[in-house]
Amino acid sequence: MSHIALMIPTYNSASTIGETLVSIQVQGDELRRISAVYLADDGSQDETVAVAEAMWSAMTPLRVLKYDENLGERGNVNRAMRKIQGSADWILLLHSDDLAKPLWLPLMLARIDSAADQVGSLCSSWDTLMPGSAIVRGEDDPERTIEIIEGTPESVRGALKRGCWWHISGCAIRMKTFIDVGEFNPSLPQLGDWEWLLRCLNAGWNVEYIPRALTVYRQHEASVSSASFRGNKDILESLEIARANMKFLSNTEMLLFHGRRLMALGRRFVRSVLNLQLRRCFLHIRTATAVGRSVLQTRRANRGVLLFCKVLLF
Repeated sequence: MSHIALMIPTYNSASTIGETLVSIQVQGDELRRISAVYLADDGSQDETVAVAEAMWSAMTPLRVLKYDENLGERGNVNRAMRKIQGSADWILLLHSDDLAKPLWLPLMLARIDSAADQVGSLCSSWDTLMPGSAIVRGEDDPERTIEIIEGTPESVRGALKRGCWWHISGCAIRMKTFIDVGEFNPSLPQLGDWEWLLRCLNAGWNVEYIPRALTVYRQHEASVSSASFRGNKDILESLEIARANMKFLSNTEMLLFHGRRLMALGRRFVRSVLNLQLRRCFLHIRTATAVGRSVLQTRRANRGVLLFCKVLLF
């Protein structure tokens, strides 16, 4: 039977870590199969660690990996994975501001037990808790068959076109796969999940997708995605990922990829104008310029200039 650990990367999460740990402790008898819960603290300046230790009462040990140096989410996960390496076959991950729904651990453990050797990761859908307590529901279809995404160039191409459907919070990663694929890219705080997924599939590892919303992602002003959208980091990081993987996309697909980013910027620009956010308007213009430079940096840019112009206009 596989040795399974659970990692909670955290930074200044005193206000949310208690709820996260409670959601884990009500998972039932399956929690006994977890060898240890690792709290990977990235140099928190608040009472995150103290709150976590006070809230933890399960028999499964809570082991605090306390670091003074703040490396950011990707670097923190990489550092903790190196620490845990050798003591677990699989790692479950849950962010310290997210919540595990009651079926998360039972379903994930059942899939780990039945996972073929070539399955490198398990993931599921998730609900999003918006500011103000509104919930955006993810996919939750118990009748749908679990999907196996094979590690092939075609799957890489599909993930580039579709976007990231793999969410690190709530996932399980086989330690052997992590060692083979490599660490998360610390320079991609927003889209590092996507970039790692592409490398995982390109390395030949399969990924299982469970069509159930097993976790709750908390969207708030301090979250990585919120800060990213305000600074267009998601678009800028996507350009870097596209250029690194352009061999998987045709000339037309690459141009359409960039065109969709320009359309997203256009929508953001209009919202900024309506809200009289002039500084953000200039930010969107600079980002649009970066999209244009990215097109010219692709090997096939000159052959697709006319199509790209059509994308810009329409």
